[in-house]
Amino acid sequence: MDQRLERILPRVQKPARYTGGEYNAVIKDRAEIDIRFALCFPDTYEIGMSNLGCRILYGVMNREPDIWCERSFAPWGDMEEEMRKAEIPLYALESGDPLAQFDAIGFSLGYEMAYSNVLNMLDLAGLPLRSADRPGLTPLVLAGGTCCYNPEPLAPFMDLFVLGEGEEVTLEYLQLLKQAKNEGWDKARFLRQASHIPGIYVPSLYDVTYHEDGTVAAVTPKYEDVPARVTKRIIQDMDKSYFPVKTIIPSTEIVHDRVMLELFRGCIRAAVSARLDMYTGRCGTELRICWPSMASRRWRTPAIAR
Repeated sequence: MDQRLERILPRVQKPARYTGGEYNAVIKDRAEIDIRFALCFPDTYEIGMSNLGCRILYGVMNREPDIWCERSFAPWGDMEEEMRKAEIPLYALESGDPLAQFDAIGFSLGYEMAYSNVLNMLDLAGLPLRSADRPGLTPLVLAGGTCCYNPEPLAPFMDLFVLGEGEEVTLEYLQLLKQAKNEGWDKARFLRQASHIPGIYVPSLYDVTYHEDGTVAAVTPKYEDVPARVTKRIIQDMDKSYFPVKTIIPSTEIVHDRVMLELFRGCIRAAVSARLDMYTGRCGTELRICWPSMASRRWRTPAIAR
């Protein structure tokens, strides 16, 4: 642990938020890793560690031998103040390495109130906020989660967005990033190729026009090979979908301090107001069951008409 960090931890609330070292946290040898991914949750440790989606993606990436996914959370105000005073950049819990040293930095966006925390975390990491001011291939800055269906508020700051469920597409764009690193691609070439992956939206490859009231009028690709419409990703076979069975045990109490089991995805009542249904593509359609023993059962719910 950084000696500067050791000095400031006694002065902040809940220092266990910032130490890492939890049971089942994944540690890998840097020399054997091709891609380092910082999975960032733009809120406190207690909230981020309660997020099942982050736990799933953490396991999906870390079961790959050439990828090391680590975690980072937004520090509370007292810790942020101490970090800025001591000039400690935002770091990952597993290794303690600054986020600027990673190949990719991914934010999980579940609610709009966290947008300012995203920018604050980039600033704490010592990275330029806008994508245009980060010309290098790495660190790639991206976001996924339900809020990404309205990506434009954060479009100037993200290199790409992931739309839909991330278990499969995450590995696809990370393998492309690995290829880009090995073959010496620049950022522009990588983003152009990444836009061909279903579920990937690259803001810099589109022109966005607005109505007088500020709403989006049109999103137009700049190049012929860039898709005019980005298709969200949906896991089609839940029997083959990854679910963590060896999950991290937090060192301090978290908001949902319990084991989580995913029984199904979507709303059984087909509520049109449920954002998760829009995200997973199951509102008013077939409900996907996550237990193999129930896979043969067909679950359908009627769409709600308005």
